[in-house]
Amino acid sequence: MEIKLNNINFGEKTINIESGSIKELLDKLSFNDDSVILIGKDGKIYTKDQSIRKGDEINVVEVFSGG
Repeated sequence: MEIKLNNINFGEKTINIESGSIKELLDKLSFNDDSVILIGKDGKIYTKDQSIRKGDEINVVEVFSGG
């Protein structure tokens, strides 16, 4: 299934995933689930135990912390 992504570093991108799982999406992007927040077009925040549906548009926000 195709998922549309948007990120400040890679811009807009369409990615294909088989299962619709957040884990598969993060693995394809080489992101750790603790390093990003996935926000849907409607403002919904996706967690790693949720599923993505065909046609979902997701903003990938990278999280940084420091001291």
